[in-house]
Amino acid sequence: MLHRFTGATALLSALEHALPQPDQLCGPFSASVALAAVLDDDIPDITAIAVASGSTIWPGEFHAARPPGSPRITDGWDALSTSESIEAAGTSAAGLAAGIEAATGNRVLVVSIAQPGASEVSLLLTRLADARFRFGVLANVHTGGLTEFDWNVGHFVTIWGFDAAEDTAAIGDTYRELGSRTMPPGCRTVPVAALAAAMSERGLLLMVNSGDQHAAEHLVCSLNLRSRSWSV
Repeated sequence: MLHRFTGATALLSALEHALPQPDQLCGPFSASVALAAVLDDDIPDITAIAVASGSTIWPGEFHAARPPGSPRITDGWDALSTSESIEAAGTSAAGLAAGIEAATGNRVLVVSIAQPGASEVSLLLTRLADARFRFGVLANVHTGGLTEFDWNVGHFVTIWGFDAAEDTAAIGDTYRELGSRTMPPGCRTVPVAALAAAMSERGLLLMVNSGDQHAAEHLVCSLNLRSRSWSV
């Protein structure tokens, strides 16, 4: 049975209202959505997080940046710097972690977890399902093999639930086209093994209220996870 994490209802409502993401801003989009599980009010919007994260955009059309058939949206681009290349456009994991903290006035802090394996992800999600603190989880993945589309980019999604019996994670993606008809808009379940493989050079960002930083760090340490950022 799928277990919804604490705050999932607010997160899913925020996701439905926000879909789809502005081009090249999957990180700030997913962060703003996931913050609905952590904060009750004054949640920074996508542009505020993108600015604080140092996100950059490539202004030319680049169809491969989106799943086939997805719309091109440039909301918030006027507030951001231009990248020197499409490869360098977007938001780094370290930049996003710092941007989340800055945009929330340090009300929310981020614990980075690099390259977790499938068993580690399953154990972490199991423990988070029983956590006594509020949290949001972002997964930084490579989309190849994680969707039914021929779409291969670096990407951020939210994780909002876990089915221990099936060993699957419920994710909120950034386009309606990537969701399942049987789930909330933009959402689907994926095998944890596939999710971990998609994070092989990347990882997770665990967002918590500043007062719960010690509890979150203790959890990560107790599972022998690598608490550091990554660059791909």
